[in-house]
Amino acid sequence: MQIFYLKNIKSDFLEGQEYNHCYNVLRKKVRDKIKLTDGKGNLYSAEIQQIKNRKIHLNKLKIIKSIKKNKNTFVAVAPPKSFNRVEWMVEKLTEIGISKIFLIETSNSERNKIRIERLEKKIISAMKQCNSLFKTEIEGIIKIKEFVKKYKFKNKYVADIKSKSEFFKKKINENSVILIGPEGDLTNDELSMLKKEGYNSLSLGDMILRTETAAVVGGFLMNITGEKK
Repeated sequence: MQIFYLKNIKSDFLEGQEYNHCYNVLRKKVRDKIKLTDGKGNLYSAEIQQIKNRKIHLNKLKIIKSIKKNKNTFVAVAPPKSFNRVEWMVEKLTEIGISKIFLIETSNSERNKIRIERLEKKIISAMKQCNSLFKTEIEGIIKIKEFVKKYKFKNKYVADIKSKSEFFKKKINENSVILIGPEGDLTNDELSMLKKEGYNSLSLGDMILRTETAAVVGGFLMNITGEKK
């Protein structure tokens, strides 16, 4: 199934990246029927009414189905220095169904600026490639102390290579977050602060993982530990 992303489903046209994909790549024509999602679990059908001025105008929009997520999983991560690695990480976190990515700044962070617009394009592309009806959200960059104070979660974890805690202690069916530090790791003060805020340290295995790899592994483990309904 080929789907297109339309953030504002009340809008009656595709433009920008979605226009290019629909018209220049897939060669869609007037009166062709296409499927769309708003990234919130809804699937729609529509007909191409007109293609003009780099816009694809739509009509006969109707909803096909609507689904809800059983739980939300979040990843907070200090992005690596290489932007290519950041893009890879964001793409894979989208593919495994992470609800939102928080890019955080820590004492040992290698990057404190990010091109969110470019990452948004990566997210949309990955969402469509997977035929997902849910768009991963992204926010950045926020300092770790501000993040901890601002956002509340039911289950809170921080990856720590020195931890002996196993991940699979319980089923996760509520809002959960895993925090991944930078290549230089979190400081002792940051780990102490997280512990005071209710974050549980856990190990992602015996191997020392790159930041982006740890983010994907941690996010995946959170998703698969939920009970299927």
